[in-house]
Amino acid sequence: MKIVNIILRVALGGLLVVFGLNKFLGFMPDFEFGTYLGAKNFFDSLTATGYMWPLVGGLEITVGVLLIIKKAMPAALLALLPISINIVLFHAVLDPPHIGPALAVALLNAYFIYINRTYYKPLIKA
Repeated sequence: MKIVNIILRVALGGLLVVFGLNKFLGFMPDFEFGTYLGAKNFFDSLTATGYMWPLVGGLEITVGVLLIIKKAMPAALLALLPISINIVLFHAVLDPPHIGPALAVALLNAYFIYINRTYYKPLIKA
């Protein structure tokens, strides 16, 4: 199981680094939203702000690198949580056909939070 966890952690980290770098370098083609105009409008508004897209990309790269090198992993997983929730909600509401990878990221995030749950006990202690 340890090898599987390493593979999943590095795969998630690598995915985040690639998609984060793409927000800066644009080496992958833009999404094709087809008839889902709400998704295109939302996507365009994030890039038009001038700061949100680089902020998300920078956070994805940071979290991805931390996962790959296994440093500050509990903090990295918490930083990824709002991003993974937003990715799932974006696809669930605005672009349902492409929800698969979003669910994979969210489920992996939830899985790693679960297996590191002892680190979070002080946060929820009453």
